[in-house]
Amino acid sequence: MKMWSTFRKDVIKSRLTQIMESGDEVTIWQNRGDERNKFQATIVEVTDSNTIIQIEDAYKNADYKITKDNTLFVHYAKGDALFKKDAFKTEGLRIIIKTPVELMMKERRSVERFSFKYQDFKNVSFKVGSNDDVESVSYILKDLSVKGLSLIVHESEAPKFSVGATIYITSITDQNLSSGLLATIRYITPYSVSLETDSNLLKLGVQFSDSLESVTFKSISSVIEKKQLKQKGLEVSTFNGLSEVEQEKVLRKIAEENHVLANNIREQNENIDRLRYLTLEMKRNFLLEVNLDLLAASLRLSSKELIYDLISEVTDTMKEEFLYKLDQPKSPSAINKAQDEIVKFIRAKEKSGELVLDPTSFEVLV
Repeated sequence: MKMWSTFRKDVIKSRLTQIMESGDEVTIWQNRGDERNKFQATIVEVTDSNTIIQIEDAYKNADYKITKDNTLFVHYAKGDALFKKDAFKTEGLRIIIKTPVELMMKERRSVERFSFKYQDFKNVSFKVGSNDDVESVSYILKDLSVKGLSLIVHESEAPKFSVGATIYITSITDQNLSSGLLATIRYITPYSVSLETDSNLLKLGVQFSDSLESVTFKSISSVIEKKQLKQKGLEVSTFNGLSEVEQEKVLRKIAEENHVLANNIREQNENIDRLRYLTLEMKRNFLLEVNLDLLAASLRLSSKELIYDLISEVTDTMKEEFLYKLDQPKSPSAINKAQDEIVKFIRAKEKSGELVLDPTSFEVLV
């Protein structure tokens, strides 16, 4: 069973609230060696900060009780939702946990969709309207499969669209369309770039009338996959960055204690990640002028790909020195403070014209 994770606080709270209001049971368990001790329970309270689970009365006679020494798993079988907690407290038949920051759910799509980053600059163009009132528009592409796609629009343009409406797609970036493609809008839902602010955006889900034979996926992330193979050639045993999954796990743990700090780190990670667009000359000047101690601290939660991009073409001596600095553990607050300083430095260089971090000029020679 393929699962996907959401880290959006509003989505998680909404889903848990739905489960609570339905009155459906959830299964909770802990692993003891090869055994799994299961109990039935219900979710009785969900707030922004805490969730309370009520265990069935039969638990009173159980041979093995829930213990704080093992991870607690909570599974909603009817809706295929799952989360786990390492820290919790019990009060009789009640388990009190911090509302989870990650919720796993079963993938219900029959065909996998490829997701694009904003930096990919992928667009979908189409005609919308009827009779003489037809308008040609183009919007940012969010994801794509042979059966459909999703796109992002500003809420001010919402009157142009309605669920069930037909659109005529004329082009999709990187895709070879021999002719136009009819499609139907299946859903319209709010879309947020940041959990802390209202982005005033909408996400439209579109289903093609006829499935495409194939789709091509060209993204910054597909380039990264090639670079990850090269990363092994560094042969370093010290810390050299995190995978996307590792980043989310660390940020999830930080969010359990300080949600605002986790969001700040995530946002600054995105800002610093733009350094991957440095040309070779700009990279050399940047590394000569930046405070390397601050840079190393700011990259403690960055990707392997960014770190590889920054140090792959420097001297062995400088590479060794920087990796040593990078290997020094830092607290989340120290990392965020260093990030703030590096982002301030980057923006000053951009303002003066010394750095041009433009994703549209990003080229890879294969």
